[in-house]
Amino acid sequence: MSGSRGSLRPALLLLTAARLVINTAHRMSSPFLPVIARGLGIPLEQAGALVAARSAAAMATPVVITAGRRRDRRTVIQLGIVMFVAGAVLTAATNAYIGALFGFGVMGLGKAVFDVSGQAYLSDRTPYAKRARYIALFEVTWAGGFLIGAPAVGLIIDIWGWAAAFYITGGLAGLSVFGAQRFVQHDEPGDGESGKLVLNRSSIALLAAAGLFSGASEFISVVLGAWFEDAFMVALGAIAGLTALIGLFELSGSSLTAAITDRVGKRRAVMIGLVVGAVGYLFMAVGRDTLVLGVGAAMLAFAAFEFTIVSTFPLASEAAPNARARYLALVVVTINAGRTVAAFLGTRVFVSLGFGANALLALVLNLAAFALMLAFVVDHEDSPQASP
Repeated sequence: MSGSRGSLRPALLLLTAARLVINTAHRMSSPFLPVIARGLGIPLEQAGALVAARSAAAMATPVVITAGRRRDRRTVIQLGIVMFVAGAVLTAATNAYIGALFGFGVMGLGKAVFDVSGQAYLSDRTPYAKRARYIALFEVTWAGGFLIGAPAVGLIIDIWGWAAAFYITGGLAGLSVFGAQRFVQHDEPGDGESGKLVLNRSSIALLAAAGLFSGASEFISVVLGAWFEDAFMVALGAIAGLTALIGLFELSGSSLTAAITDRVGKRRAVMIGLVVGAVGYLFMAVGRDTLVLGVGAAMLAFAAFEFTIVSTFPLASEAAPNARARYLALVVVTINAGRTVAAFLGTRVFVSLGFGANALLALVLNLAAFALMLAFVVDHEDSPQASP
């Protein structure tokens, strides 16, 4: 199954726009988690459970993707968007902790289903040697959620309150369901998923590494707003500005993926990102009470994480080419498993031991992921089975 570059462009633009909105809602919990906690009348540690629930729910993605094998990719993409919208509305409408807990879970599963189906759709239609460029364009919206979305969300919260941010992002995402019907090509159910999913040492190690480096990032992300408030005494508007600045550095990471990952090799790119990220976490621990050093190190760490994870997806897309969406769903499971544990523990570590402990734990996890990549993971760049 293939499509020309021209025929892929409208779908790529539509999927990228939808993912920007979804990622904005997903990522606003990092800088604005204290605001959401105050709105719900709960402590920060309890609010961390919302983020953990979102990541935990995403681990059901393989069930949805496997069930969706009888449907075409477009239908599953639309299903993911609808689930996200339902979760956003539930979170805002109930205005209560239990409602938000379920809402975050539904949003997390919907986002994961959308992400996996979108990545599989693009991978089906692009050659492996150039795939990182296309995946990077889709994934650049992760940085966009901070760079573009965070300032907008900060303004919305300041004017209308935290619930309005979920209503607005949910409504905008809902529009893309109709756009997908128009611009995302229909394919036959089961296309690209004709084979049995077989895992080997390399594919298992890649799953484990993804979980480790994602957990490392979440140890920082889940307390980012609280760290800014406690260490630097910054107000809501300043938090939005600092978050946007971090988003700019993340954008540089995903842009670098598009520029060099296909050329240097996807496995090598992931390993480079892990080393640079570890350096960032180290300097975050050292400079946790110094605005310039601490925030500068955070920018480096987030840029490196973005480069790492965006380079991981094209590498993973060829680990099981005849069961692509199912393997990518497992990648999502391990990523969210790492995030679930880190989100649950991260706020507790922060409250008990301080931000320096979060940064050091992130450093250790990144180094462990690097060791797995070095010892066990292989690239499929020169494999004759690589998709044309």
